[in-house]
Amino acid sequence: MDWRKTQMIFIVTLLILNVFLAVIFFNKQLSDDPDTLGNETLEERLKADNISHPDLSSKPTSGAIFTTEQAAFTTKDVSDLTGQAITLKDNNKQIYSVLQTPIKAGKKGNNPDFQKFMESDVYRGESYEFWNYDKDARTLTFNQLINNNMVLFDEAGQIIFYLDKDDRVISYEQTWMSKQDDLKDKTNLMSSTDALEAVYQHGELKQDSDVVSATFGYYTTVQLPSGNVYFPVWCFEVKHSGETSYVLVNAKDEQVINQSENKTTTEPTTELSSRQKAK
Repeated sequence: MDWRKTQMIFIVTLLILNVFLAVIFFNKQLSDDPDTLGNETLEERLKADNISHPDLSSKPTSGAIFTTEQAAFTTKDVSDLTGQAITLKDNNKQIYSVLQTPIKAGKKGNNPDFQKFMESDVYRGESYEFWNYDKDARTLTFNQLINNNMVLFDEAGQIIFYLDKDDRVISYEQTWMSKQDDLKDKTNLMSSTDALEAVYQHGELKQDSDVVSATFGYYTTVQLPSGNVYFPVWCFEVKHSGETSYVLVNAKDEQVINQSENKTTTEPTTELSSRQKAK
């Protein structure tokens, strides 16, 4: 018997077996951590298309589905608000206020005097959060918070502050949504990373796009007699070729909603109606 030949066959067989086992082990490691593989694959595709984005989390978030409706204000609600002339409009469902003295706001509403005004002289001002500054329309938009997250693209829970040429608040319009009724308890939902991948796979991200921000909030497309139904979404602000658009992803079923909102020079009332029309 040729022991040298037998020894060589044994060594080659052993090497092949080791390679085979190494491949199995590597594939198992990847299958045990699919998020890591998915993120790497997504990053490679985004990089190839020159798409930038902020740091995102791969951890699931949580949220509920609920109903709520726009509430009417009472004279008692606004009786303690000082330094302004207030009119209730639209069957008392909207506050229209003209300030006696303009207040410097800052482009994100972070001026201390404005923040103090929000806390003390805006109805439930602490329940709204800054959304955007529109230089052309000269407006600051704040969205109402429900379950500690913003209601998005909805005139029913919003404050729009109108600014003068020095970015001082001279007036505002406010709406408010009443207590919500949960249709489903809070449950685990997709992460912001998974939501961005859904947007990419849906073809909503063009080459050379910049994903500016990712916001978790609530959005409605369903109207019922008991109130509008709001479901949890991830909202991505995307800039491309000088235009801004918003893409929403249902955080429960991954449905993608293109909420386009191009920047144009408009009057404040037109800007408000364009938000409603974009739904």
